[in-house]
Amino acid sequence: EPTVRAELMEQMPHIAMFCQENRPSIPYAFSKYLLPIVVRYLADQNNQVRKTSQAALLVLLEQELIERYDVETKVCPVLIDLTAPDSNDDVKTEAVAIMCKMASMVGKDITERLVLPRFCEMCCDCRMFHVRKVCAANFGDICSVVGQQATEEMLLPRFFQLCSDNVWGVRKACAECFMAVSCATSQEVRRTKLSTLFINLISDPSRWVRQAAFQSLGPFISTFANPSSSGQYFKEE
Repeated sequence: EPTVRAELMEQMPHIAMFCQENRPSIPYAFSKYLLPIVVRYLADQNNQVRKTSQAALLVLLEQELIERYDVETKVCPVLIDLTAPDSNDDVKTEAVAIMCKMASMVGKDITERLVLPRFCEMCCDCRMFHVRKVCAANFGDICSVVGQQATEEMLLPRFFQLCSDNVWGVRKACAECFMAVSCATSQEVRRTKLSTLFINLISDPSRWVRQAAFQSLGPFISTFANPSSSGQYFKEE
């Protein structure tokens, strides 16, 4: 019964906390018995079960209730499988969103090794614009986690593709996260590459894209400021 599975997922963070507090008595209970259920339900046929398992997984990661080893060996491999080309469309889109949201929680090393290669593939998913839109919407967050080198070498070419996507919703998502992407690059890249790209978005045929770009104009300009000379800098709260 799907409602029973969904209710179980809602209780999972509480059970994990109990296991953590009683770790000397039950050291492997969560890792061995409960986490496999959470990740299995990420591909459940029922939408509500999937949603509650996704929410539970993010809470578990946020509260650091999943061991780093389990993130690498039990969580990431499942998400990679769920974003494979032959995966169910809805499941794939949801799994990409989870990968993006968990990046800041698991840190640079795991994101760069396990998440980034598949994220770059998903940015070029020619069949599903929903997947590309999720990638575009979370692009800035991934850049801020992996840092300047990976952003400029691996992510920027994909960002250029997404900014000229044939679906206006994807381009709009790029305009909205433009400042975060700019923050992860060098001044030279901002000046020589991102400025031209931004002008394209401000001149976009879609008024929704243009509107989003103009709203990002001030934040984007702020990334050019030199704090040592201007005394100003952009701090994201």
